Amino acid sequence: MPELPFSPDSSPSERLASLDDLLLYRLGQLTSKAGAMVVRLCEGGHGITRREWAVLAQLHDQPAGLLPSELAERMFRDRARTSRSLSALRAKGLIERSLLPHDRRSARVRLTPAGEAMYQVLMPQIRSINARILEVLERHEKQALDQMLERLRARSQTLLDEMEPALPKANRRQGRRAGPWP
Repeated sequence: MPELPFSPDSSPSERLASLDDLLLYRLGQLTSKAGAMVVRLCEGGHGITRREWAVLAQLHDQPAGLLPSELAERMFRDRARTSRSLSALRAKGLIERSLLPHDRRSARVRLTPAGEAMYQVLMPQIRSINARILEVLERHEKQALDQMLERLRARSQTLLDEMEPALPKANRRQGRRAGPWP
């Protein structure tokens, strides 16, 4: 791939010349640093993973519960990982399953009172972490960030829809794929 032309005053998002310039890498760094605080709070303070916290947060506003497939879709997670999180939360007494009367193979999941109590304890702390990260931005910058993030999310979805048929399927169990590299 040929080098992209850029001027000396180009921003990383304009250059895209190195790993440190790439948007997804920079977002990953932000998520890693900020997420570490949430991980320590959840795992060290409450015995749940960050993924399990995300499940609790999604179920909080769903008093009737959700089907596991709906939950996975809302969280942009695969069903297997979501199922593992649900099993762990159920073992911890934080969620409950109720079979659907018309289809005994399907079940809705919802928070138990203990799950709701954990949400009520964790949410203000996680909200505070987010607020403290964002406090370096002025109000207009936060509004601009929100607009840009939504545009980037929508563009990513459009690209995924366009490119998905041509992209190879992920197979993490397979490991390293044979190719021309050593």
